[in-house]
Amino acid sequence: MVDRRIVANLRWIAQRFPIYVTDGYSGPLPNGEYAGCHGCHVKHSDHYNGLAIDIVPLRWSDKCDENWRGITRLALWAEPLQNKPVPPFRWVGYDGDAGHGCGHHLHLSWEHAAAPQFQLAEWVEVFPVGKQPARKPRPKRPKTPPAPPPGPSGGISTVHSGGLSPNGD
Repeated sequence: MVDRRIVANLRWIAQRFPIYVTDGYSGPLPNGEYAGCHGCHVKHSDHYNGLAIDIVPLRWSDKCDENWRGITRLALWAEPLQNKPVPPFRWVGYDGDAGHGCGHHLHLSWEHAAAPQFQLAEWVEVFPVGKQPARKPRPKRPKTPPAPPPGPSGGISTVHSGGLSPNGD
């Protein structure tokens, strides 16, 4: 389970990287049951808002081997420099982060508005996926200026109408 606003991003990622999501939302459900990993995330984790996922390779291995190549590429795509994630990611946990990394798991969380634990955030930043709306083509400029509209030729009018003359007539 995850916040529905990141689902399109997850589908896009899954089409390009061999991932298996092991955890998304972690918290109570309306029926009183608990979803996700109970007690395994840090306080204020984005998992508690459904805006974080933990990922392992489709072909699981607890060793940092060839099965982790795609996950490592994804981690570097989301965070090319340690502690400098690329938007829309808020935090990327992988090599160099305690409890994360090749042979363990990749954590991705999305930037979002502050929200109380176990509640939806007002907004979530995502990256665009799929077809973008077609832009309207700009109207082509005419090669010659358009003809002036019909009517008087402009200039200063010599017709006097209305108002008062200096004599008060």
